[in-house]
Amino acid sequence: MEKKLEYYMKLPYTILLKRDKGNEGNPCYIARVLEIPHVLGDGETPGEALECLNTHMIMAIEAYLRDGIAVPEPRADYSGNINIRVDPDLHARLAHEAAAHEMSLNKYTALVLERRQIAMPEATSAVKKSRASGARSN
Repeated sequence: MEKKLEYYMKLPYTILLKRDKGNEGNPCYIARVLEIPHVLGDGETPGEALECLNTHMIMAIEAYLRDGIAVPEPRADYSGNINIRVDPDLHARLAHEAAAHEMSLNKYTALVLERRQIAMPEATSAVKKSRASGARSN
């Protein structure tokens, strides 16, 4: 079965909405779709940015479909496993800090990452796009 625009527009893409400064120093908002590169929307309000993004998403998905390119879809499942390589000195520091807190290295590293994510909410806010309440104009 061939998937059409309507199918993709109903998927729960991850939307990043960021407050920024426009060319004249006035506040503006920039929205982008995490799963579809180079698709942006901007506006003076969050709603305007999301509406612009919606238009650009439609254009991008139509182009993918027209050109026979696979349309990126949101990932539905995550295993909870991350394998990373770090500098041996960082590995040692993390291991020592974990031991000092009587935690496994895995648990301590997860805690550090979670705290970093909580400490940075102003940088970008990720919102799962809801088709029921999102700015849609078909």
